[in-house]
Amino acid sequence: MKKLVPAVVGVLLLASTAAYSAFGGWAVVKVSKIPDAWVAGKPLQLSWQVRQHGVRPMGPEDQLHPTLEARSGSRVVQGTAAAYVEEGWTGFRGTIVFPTTGDWQVTINSGFGGARAVLVPWRVVDSVRTIRGTVEEHLATLGIPRFSEVERGRRLFAAQGCVTCHVHRDVDVTGQMSTVGPELTDRRLPADYLAKFLANPSIKPQTAGKPQMPNLELREKEIVPLIAFLTAERHAAAR
Repeated sequence: MKKLVPAVVGVLLLASTAAYSAFGGWAVVKVSKIPDAWVAGKPLQLSWQVRQHGVRPMGPEDQLHPTLEARSGSRVVQGTAAAYVEEGWTGFRGTIVFPTTGDWQVTINSGFGGARAVLVPWRVVDSVRTIRGTVEEHLATLGIPRFSEVERGRRLFAAQGCVTCHVHRDVDVTGQMSTVGPELTDRRLPADYLAKFLANPSIKPQTAGKPQMPNLELREKEIVPLIAFLTAERHAAAR
């Protein structure tokens, strides 16, 4: 009997893993928009979806209790988060305030198992001027440049949930199922193919025994920088 124990344990682990996936145990957290930088003391609103298996946007009926937090060094601040529905969109919204300047990293814990979004840190600056217009316009008056398409794509790789199933060594975020999809660090595909594939992953026939990439309903303004990042040489994508 003792010799059978490891085999039995292995079978149970495989069974529990299969059940975890089959019964909805994972999700992609997809953040709608992220800023290039922000202003200390100014509330930042973020919107996101928790897409079960990357497909179904979860909402109020799922009774999730997401949390929103930001970290800079040893300092952690909490935001507020709740389900939000509007015509054609189901997801969540949250608000957070960065109390000081510095590099702040935001984490959204979805409330659904271990699914979460860990965003690439961004710069928070001080401003003695009154903000008129959008924060983006105000930051431009302070001489803070906007991200290049490659850098924006690097950040969207985390924000759009690509890290859930993929690894890219220029994005220091590990997803919930990061070993499921191929590593993309040194993988180069033609830009025109990527544009079609990211808009509609079903154009690639499913490989036997491997999961089909879900359609995350990426918009063109998300696809373009993602392609710039995924096709760039690594030194160009470096921080």
